[in-house]
Amino acid sequence: MRKKLALCAVLFAWTLIWVPQLQALTIGTFNMEYFTVKGGKAYTSDDCAHLAKLIETSGADLLALQEIVENRSLEYLLDNYLPQWSYTGNQTEGKQNLFFIWNKNKINITTPIEPLFTEDTINWGGKVVPLFRRHPIKATFREVETGAEFSVINVHLRSLGTAGSKDRLAAVAMNNGIRQAQVIKLNHAAEEEKGPLFILGDFNSVEVTGATFPFFPLTEEHSYDDFQCTIDHIGYVNLAPSKNWRIRVIETSIPRRSVGGRQHPDHDIVVLSMPDLLQSNL
Repeated sequence: MRKKLALCAVLFAWTLIWVPQLQALTIGTFNMEYFTVKGGKAYTSDDCAHLAKLIETSGADLLALQEIVENRSLEYLLDNYLPQWSYTGNQTEGKQNLFFIWNKNKINITTPIEPLFTEDTINWGGKVVPLFRRHPIKATFREVETGAEFSVINVHLRSLGTAGSKDRLAAVAMNNGIRQAQVIKLNHAAEEEKGPLFILGDFNSVEVTGATFPFFPLTEEHSYDDFQCTIDHIGYVNLAPSKNWRIRVIETSIPRRSVGGRQHPDHDIVVLSMPDLLQSNL
């Protein structure tokens, strides 16, 4: 009997050794500050190689990107420096487009991207304007290893800028008011979602006032270098975070481009690692 128990103990120990451990799913957000490989302010090949190394170092499997000037520049980055990655996004006539990139070995996309709130407007000061000039984009993804499926909304909310405004106080009030209305629309999207959802990106606000969905706190670091604060956030819906989930920042400034007392890109990568997304939530 003792021999049988000993044999069982050995077999159990070997089972623990040989059962493969699930890798952490890691998602994040990165405002790349007018990323383009064309024109006078183009990112050079060395700049692209630097950013690609940082993306790999971050451990991210999926990134929500903001301020992509054109998709061909992003395609150049991936083809030449991140060949195992793929992308999709919403190319517009503007220079602050939103995209997703993901590691094809870790993540599959299961739905086409959907630009959100494209018809929504707001009446501000008697003038009707689009609620979002940079429309959020949404897609659903599946983790290859576990089959865990989740949706992601990538956002770039109303800016803080008042350059060119004759009445700066009025411009600040308008920016804050429109941003608040944008948050309310995101609340509606969160309330309608049935499955796991991440809402992440550049919120242009340290505190996302009025949001009815929670965010993962980033307390010991900052993501926006110019003001030494965090305006890039990762929110979640229909998820129960585990104590071993970790959020952190990866510095992204490129020395050659960081001159005149400011860093470029001015935003850092923010990533959230989740070792047990499938077991905890699905």
